[in-house]
Amino acid sequence: MTSAAVLLALLLPQQQAVPPTRASGPEPTPAAIASDTGALRHPNGRVPPVVNAVRATGGAPRIDGRLDDAVWAQAGPATRFTQRAPLDGQAATESTVVRVAYDDDAIYVAARMYDSEPSRIITELGRRDAGLSDDHFEFAMDSYHDHRTAFFFKVSSVGVRSDGIYSNDGEGYDPSWDPVWEAAARRDSLGWTAECRIPLSQLRFSSAPTQVWGINFNRWIRRKAEDSFWSWISQTDQGYSSFFGHLFGIADVPQPRRLEVLPYVTGAEERLASGTPGNPFDDGSREAGRAGLDLNYGLTSNLTLNATVNPDFGQVEADPAVVNLTAYETYFEERRPFFVERGDIFSGGNQQYFYSRRIGRAPQRYAAAPDSGFADQPANTTILGAAKLTGRTAGGWSVGLLEAATAREYATIDSLGSRSREIVEPFTNYAVLRAKRDSRGGSSTIGFIGTAVNRRIDDPSLDFLRSSAYAGGVDVSHRFSRDRFRVTASLGYSYIGGDTSAIRRAQTSSARYFQRPDADHVALDPTRTGLTGWTGSLGFARVQGNYTYNVSAGATSPGFEINDLGFQTRADRISTSASATRLWTRPGRHFLRADLSVGGGARWNHDGDRVSAGIMADGSVQFLNWWTVMGTFSAGARAVSDDLTRGGPLGVAPAEWSAGLRVSSDPRQRTTLWGGGNATRNELGGWDLWGFTTVSWRPVPMLSVELSPETWAGLNRQQYLQASAEPAATATFGGRYLFAEVLQHGVGLSTRLNVTFSPNLSLQFYAQPFVATGDYRRFKELRAPRTTSYLVYGEAAGSTIRDSLDAGRLVGHLVDPDGAGLRENTWIENPDFSYRSLRGNAVLRWEYRPGSTLFLVWTTSCESFGSSPRFDALGDMRRLCQGRSDNVFAVKLNYWMSL
Repeated sequence: MTSAAVLLALLLPQQQAVPPTRASGPEPTPAAIASDTGALRHPNGRVPPVVNAVRATGGAPRIDGRLDDAVWAQAGPATRFTQRAPLDGQAATESTVVRVAYDDDAIYVAARMYDSEPSRIITELGRRDAGLSDDHFEFAMDSYHDHRTAFFFKVSSVGVRSDGIYSNDGEGYDPSWDPVWEAAARRDSLGWTAECRIPLSQLRFSSAPTQVWGINFNRWIRRKAEDSFWSWISQTDQGYSSFFGHLFGIADVPQPRRLEVLPYVTGAEERLASGTPGNPFDDGSREAGRAGLDLNYGLTSNLTLNATVNPDFGQVEADPAVVNLTAYETYFEERRPFFVERGDIFSGGNQQYFYSRRIGRAPQRYAAAPDSGFADQPANTTILGAAKLTGRTAGGWSVGLLEAATAREYATIDSLGSRSREIVEPFTNYAVLRAKRDSRGGSSTIGFIGTAVNRRIDDPSLDFLRSSAYAGGVDVSHRFSRDRFRVTASLGYSYIGGDTSAIRRAQTSSARYFQRPDADHVALDPTRTGLTGWTGSLGFARVQGNYTYNVSAGATSPGFEINDLGFQTRADRISTSASATRLWTRPGRHFLRADLSVGGGARWNHDGDRVSAGIMADGSVQFLNWWTVMGTFSAGARAVSDDLTRGGPLGVAPAEWSAGLRVSSDPRQRTTLWGGGNATRNELGGWDLWGFTTVSWRPVPMLSVELSPETWAGLNRQQYLQASAEPAATATFGGRYLFAEVLQHGVGLSTRLNVTFSPNLSLQFYAQPFVATGDYRRFKELRAPRTTSYLVYGEAAGSTIRDSLDAGRLVGHLVDPDGAGLRENTWIENPDFSYRSLRGNAVLRWEYRPGSTLFLVWTTSCESFGSSPRFDALGDMRRLCQGRSDNVFAVKLNYWMSL
C-alpha cells in the first residue's frame, strides 16, 4: 500500500462520518435563496447583487470582442460597480455592463467598459499570467458555491489573459492554474469590450440540475488607479468569495468530459566554457533528450486527478544566488508548474508541512572522487512520476492528495579509467493529504493534513537518512459576529524513524541541538531509532473594520521534525505575540489611504530561557500624488541564544534595533520606481545596511524592462567558526567554541526584459549578476556561557595568532590561547571568501494553439570562488565568469488534447 493510500485510509473514514452541512448538500433553488435572509447577506450584512445567465439557444456567440451576437441582447445586465480604491464605497466613475450566457459546453461572459476618454485607455502587451497592470476586466466564479473557492479570469484591453484560483476565502492565491479558455478584446469610441468563453470542462461544479454559483466582476482603470467591483468588497473587509453576488439561470447542463493529455518532447545541449582537464565526464558538451506527459482527468464533477510522468521543468527560472553563513537552510520559492498549481490547498496549521521542493531535490549523499579520479554526481533526483487529486467530495470535504516517487540515484566514479557506481539517494515515496470542511457560509472550518515519506534504504552508506517520516495535524477556524472576529487553533504531531545514525543526526541538527551541555530538558541519546514531537497554536483576532488586532500563542516540542517533506528551521519553542492595526481608507487633505501597525512578542525554549523579545511598528501612507511611503521600526531586548554555539552552551543574542524605509512612485505611470533600505545595529557594535531599487519601464506597449540593483554590507561580531574538545575549558563544559568578526559586502542586479509580440508569443530574458565577499578578523573563543565575554587571540595576554601562507596566499591561522600554558594550539582554515556568479535564462514562449506551447530556452550559469575578501564591485562584475561556465540550449514542445 502506498503512502497516499495509507493517509487516505486513515483520514477519509473519519471525515465521512461527519454529518453533511447544507453547503455540501444539493444546491438551493433561486426561490429558496430569495426567501433566506442569511443566504442573501454578506458577512458584513450587505445584500449581494444577483445576475441571471441566459441559455444561448440560437448558437454560441463568436469570441471576437464585438458583442453583436443575438444572445447578448437577451441576457440581463450586471451594472452599478462600486469603488474599492481610491474612493472606497463610492460609485465607479465609469460605467461597466456585464452579461452572462451558457450552453452545454461553456460559460460566456461579455463586458462593455464605457470610458469618457477612450484615447487614454492604457494598453500593454504581456505574456499570459505575467500580471496585468494596464486597463483590464476580471470575473471570478465560485462554481462550488462554498463561499471559499473562486476561479478567476482576467482579460486586458488588448486581449492579454491571466487566470488563477483563490482559495480559503481569498487567503490562498494560485496564479499557476492555466485552464484552456478564449478571450478577445476590442477598443472603440465608447471605451472597450471583452468577450470570453470558459469551457465547462475547465470548471468544477455540482451535478444539481439547477445551478447557483457565486460570481463577481472587477474593473481596473490604470490612469485613475480605480479598482471597482460589482459586488463590493471594501478595503476593511476580510474575505473574497464570501462577498460574491449570485449567478442564477444555469440549468440542465451535462457533466462535461474531463480528460486532458499534455505529452511533451524536449531536447537539450549543454556546453561548458571550460571543461576539467582529464575528466571523462566533462568534455565540454553533453546532449540529452526526454519525453513525458501530464494528464488531467475529472474523476467526478468535483474531483480532478493531475498526473505527470517523467516531468521536465527546463523552462523554469533559476534560483537566485545567495550567501548563507547561518546554520539554517535557505528557503527557495517553488516554480515548477505541476507543484505550484493548486499548491495552496496543502497549506494548513501553524507549520509548513508540505514544501514541494523536497521532491526532486539534489541527492543527499555526495560521492567523493578518489585522489586520482573523478565523480559524476547527478544534480537532482529523478521524479519518476507524481499524481495529485484535488476538489470536493460528495460529503462536502475539500481534498488535496499528492503522491510522488523519485528514483534511486547513483554517482559514477572513474579512477584511472576504472568505473564504479555509488548510491547517493534511495528510491523514495512522498505523500501528502489535506482535507478541509467548511460550515454553511464558510464561517467555521476544520482541516486535517498528513504527510508521509518512505525511503528504501538497503545500503549502509545511506543509513544517515531517515527510512520513514510521518507528520499530521488538525486546524480549526471560526469567524463570528458578522465575521468581524476569528478564533484559530491547531495541533500537530510528527514521527521519524531510521538507523541510530539518522536519528542522532536529527537530534544534533540546528533545529534542536540535543547535545547542548547546559540543557536540562533535552539530552542526546545515540541509541534512539525514532523521534516524536508535537506543535500547537491558538489565536484570536478582529479581522474586519478600520481597527483590527491579533493575539496568539504557540509551542513546538524539541522533537518535532517535518523537514523530510516540510520546511522547518526551529523546534523547542514557546511563543506569544500581539499586534494591532489602524486603517484610514477614505482620502483626506494630504493622503489617499494610510495604515499603522504596532506589535510585540517573545519566545522561550522549553528550559524557560528567553531567546527573543521585541516590539515593532510599521506604517504606510499613499499621498494624493499616488506616491507611497512605508516605514518600519523594531527593537529587540537582549536574550540568550541556544543556537549561537551550534550545539554548545548558551550564548547571548544582543539587544538591537532596526529601521527601514520604502518608497514607491505613482503606479499609473509607464515608469515606476520602488526602492528603500534597512539599517540594523546591536549593542556589540554589529551592524547591517541594505538598499535596493527596482525601476520598471515600458517605453512601448510590447516592451518592458525591469532593473533591480541591491547592495548590502554588515559586520557580525559573533560569527561562529568551529568547535573542538578542550578539557581545560571547564567554563564552557570542556569545549572550545571559536568565533570571529566578519565584514561582508555584496551587490546584485536582477534584470528582466520582456518582449511580447502578441498575447500568445513572447520572449523573456532574466539575468542576475551577483558578487559577495567576507573578511574575517579578530578570531576569538567564548569564555563563558550566557555572556559576550571572549578571549581574542593576539589581544588577550599570552595569546598569539600566526598567519600561514602558501606561495604568498593565506591558507589559515595557527592560534595559541595561553602561550606557554597547557592548552593546545588550534588551526583555523582561512574562512575569507569571495563569490561571483551570473545566472540567467531566455525563454521564447509560443502558444501555437490553445493549451499547446513551444518553448525555446537558453540557460546560462557561471560562478567562481576565491579567498580574497577584497570587495571591488565594478571589478568583480567584470570578472564574473572567470570560473566554470555552463550553457544549456533546449527545445520543448507540448500538445494539449481534450479527449
